[in-house]
Amino acid sequence: MSAVVKTVTPFIDKECLLEALNKLGVKYTVNKNKIISQSQNFIYMNGHYTLNVYSHNYQAVSWNNFKNKNSFLQAVETEYIKYYAEKLTEIKRKYQQALEEAERKKLEAEVKRLEEERKVFVEKQKQAIIEKAKAKGYAVKEKMVGKKVKLVLVRHTY
Repeated sequence: MSAVVKTVTPFIDKECLLEALNKLGVKYTVNKNKIISQSQNFIYMNGHYTLNVYSHNYQAVSWNNFKNKNSFLQAVETEYIKYYAEKLTEIKRKYQQALEEAERKKLEAEVKRLEEERKVFVEKQKQAIIEKAKAKGYAVKEKMVGKKVKLVLVRHTY
């Protein structure tokens, strides 16, 4: 005789379900889409794991160290919910970290772009000043003063 037991919590994450069973000391083996233990299996169907119980006498099913099937299911659900919440929290943390990293890279690229635009503008201004000075008969000398370029206009008169 076999029965499928419905639970309030859908066991959608295999990793969390296995962690819950480990915490409860349930011995099991994993075979593709089945988690097999003594007299109950969790079978993956319709997008979640469902508890499938089999026994000659449904009421006499061994639920490991639990008083009845309800306390076993409650214990599995409680542990599963805990591990599932931890997993979601970790995923959200990693997602936020990835967003922050992407935002940081985006800002760094923006700073680099603005700096390049500034350098191009300064170079154009410098060339315009030099051309204007030469048109008026000046010689132009460049000097570095700190981090700034100083243009010195020189004109020789005789």
